[in-house]
Amino acid sequence: MRIIIGTLLTILLLISCQSKDKSEPKLELKSESKSSITQSEFKKIETNNSLELEYQILDENDEILEFNRLHKMAEYPGGFDSLATFIQRNFKFPETTKNITIKGTVRTTFSVDTLGKVAEVKVIDGLMKEIDQSCIKVISKLPDWKPAELSENKKVKMVFGLPLKFVAEKDTE
Repeated sequence: MRIIIGTLLTILLLISCQSKDKSEPKLELKSESKSSITQSEFKKIETNNSLELEYQILDENDEILEFNRLHKMAEYPGGFDSLATFIQRNFKFPETTKNITIKGTVRTTFSVDTLGKVAEVKVIDGLMKEIDQSCIKVISKLPDWKPAELSENKKVKMVFGLPLKFVAEKDTE
């Protein structure tokens, strides 16, 4: 066996993308009291796949809102399986990294505004400049989402945390 010098972008959902269950994601609370939670950190989204998405809810002044005010989560067209597929298909490795084995995680954040547009794409914890820039490019290309709504049907901005994982792959030829 020889090791492929290139790497494979995964989002840890290769196994679960085959799942036919398209039910809505469950929101996992990190605290006991649901009614008085405000978010100082991101809240994890439990999906039917291996995406490790987290979110925050912000008002028009970018002030953090209570989790329990959320009525509808922002929705990617086709759900989270489609989100992962889009990233896998559209991520481009820079030419400068073709002969380098890349392994690790790039932690990113992005927002979905009240119109459903993806904005404010950032790398929070990167691997290397070229890979970080490719992560920003692929997330910036995401199509419009259905925006999040509060219980009073007011659209709000959501900020998502999305780690992109890179795993070295072995060639069995």
